[in-house]
Amino acid sequence: MTINKLLEQTISLQRLELHLIDLPQIITFKSGIGTRNSREALIVKWIDGNGNAGYGECACRPDPYYSVEYRDAAADVIQKFIAPFLKKEQSYADILAILKKVRGWNFTKAAVEAAVLQIARQQQPFDLSDLITADPIEKVPVGISLGIYQDKDECYEVVQQAIADGFQRLKFKISPSVDTQVFEHINPLLFDNKVHTGFDANGSFYEKDLDAFAYFANTYQTVIEQAFPPDRFDVLQKAKKRFPTLQICADEEVKHLGDVMKLHQLKAIDELNLKIGRVGGITNSIEIINYCEAEGIDCWIGGMFETGIGRIANLELASFLPTAKAHDLSPSARYFQEDIIKPEVTMDRGFVEFSKLDDCMVVDDVLEKYTTERIDILI
Repeated sequence: MTINKLLEQTISLQRLELHLIDLPQIITFKSGIGTRNSREALIVKWIDGNGNAGYGECACRPDPYYSVEYRDAAADVIQKFIAPFLKKEQSYADILAILKKVRGWNFTKAAVEAAVLQIARQQQPFDLSDLITADPIEKVPVGISLGIYQDKDECYEVVQQAIADGFQRLKFKISPSVDTQVFEHINPLLFDNKVHTGFDANGSFYEKDLDAFAYFANTYQTVIEQAFPPDRFDVLQKAKKRFPTLQICADEEVKHLGDVMKLHQLKAIDELNLKIGRVGGITNSIEIINYCEAEGIDCWIGGMFETGIGRIANLELASFLPTAKAHDLSPSARYFQEDIIKPEVTMDRGFVEFSKLDDCMVVDDVLEKYTTERIDILI
């Protein structure tokens, strides 16, 4: 199927269900943004005229600390500014036009498109290889994202277990206040085992923090993700001047293809952490993947602690990035006591075999179990 055939496809709609869920995590996760003990998410369920269901996950946080979007407001945007323009039947292109009219709110729009895409593929099955220039791989390498630890012995045990589990990359959350003694304690594990290591600052370092940043810039020859706030290119320039070998992975600042193009022209990007929700959906993500492939920009898929719904969508795109060392897409059991899909996403020695996810289905009873509020919108 070509992109034009997809855009021309007619999609029917009987009703939307917005599920605000609270899915318990196995462990507490701490980053430069904050601490979380559960996955508070918005699931969009699109039910077509034949009763078929498509699901999309809004991956934004429950607060506006990562982006301006937050879960409850995302549900409000769908109710007020998207659903009123949906019809019982309209083309995929028409639906994208409705979404495009809303400025920003990329995570929200991505969730709606994901649900629509599932409906489209139920009507006419197709593979994304028709739309993406790179050839897919069978096994997706996955890494693990580790929070900020204050107890060095606890961190040592976690890292030791992650290495034993075979994760293809260990990525550590960092901030200006992180205790570097924790890293001094685990460095023998990282260096002796030649672990592919990365760091993610979530934009927490400013110019005043460059002395603290020096530890990570000088000790490790690796990429640092979103080291500085996305709106402070001046700080990035000063850091590049002070640390000439600094490699930067862009994250929060990339919301559109144009952002990638701009950073590439400015020579301010070494890698891209692509998040489907942050760039507004599948079709936008495909454009970015094809651009990165053409321009030789390393690209990998990042996660937002998605449930199995969003995780499978992420893994499918990750399968079209054959040169990526690892993606932040750990198996369900790494995060949740119970996922809302069955079977859950599993990993074998640091790899997820994407073909094994074909039978994964949303379990509506489990979805309802963790739904704290449900909003039905009849069309």
